[in-house]
Amino acid sequence: MKLLFKGPVIITGGSSQLGMALARALREEGAKTLSVCRSSEGLARCGEAGLSCLPLDEPESLPERCRGLLGEPPAHLVDLMHSRFESLIAGAAPEAIMEWAAVDIGLRARLVRWDAPCWPAGSGVACSFHPAPEPAEGQGYYAAAKLAGEALYRSLAVELSGRGITACSLRLSWLDAGRGAVFLERRREAVEKRMPIGRLVRMDEAVETVLFLLSASASSVNGTVVTLDGGLSATKTTF
Repeated sequence: MKLLFKGPVIITGGSSQLGMALARALREEGAKTLSVCRSSEGLARCGEAGLSCLPLDEPESLPERCRGLLGEPPAHLVDLMHSRFESLIAGAAPEAIMEWAAVDIGLRARLVRWDAPCWPAGSGVACSFHPAPEPAEGQGYYAAAKLAGEALYRSLAVELSGRGITACSLRLSWLDAGRGAVFLERRREAVEKRMPIGRLVRMDEAVETVLFLLSASASSVNGTVVTLDGGLSATKTTF
């Protein structure tokens, strides 16, 4: 199958391991990519990897900045943004809660907002993670932000699909990368035993799924949540 893309792909959270692997895979498919990062460290990682990158700054200016850097506006968005804020609900300081709401929900809402007036026909994919529907202790704020993101992209699909713009969310199981690698450090054996497929979801499987969801071949996948977790969410799971 030859995957076809309508134009450049913006990847927010582009300095994550998944974001960088996705950018490389898209380039191999002939697509232009723009990795967007919130930190100077993230920009440095993307730059060292030879990726076109920009700071997030004002989300509303991303389409024009993309045009300036790549010569054309974005046609696709992959949203990998998330902070590392985890806390028991009653244990979070008020100022930390307000910062979480501004960054993990407010910033994503601003990112989604510019889709309506600025995008040509294209697609958006937001990557969520397994704890979204079933958070463990300390993951309440993280899960709430992911569920809010899913709701935003579902609503985007309802509002803009008449213009040829589609959107969906991808729920991933643990990957041996980023925060997942930290979680798996002392739990890998227990996690793999719980996985119906007997192993973790591989990075290449996650990348190839996102590539498909961005492509013209998936233009009917819209307003929904796709799950890629090896069957884990179909089981009663505690760790």
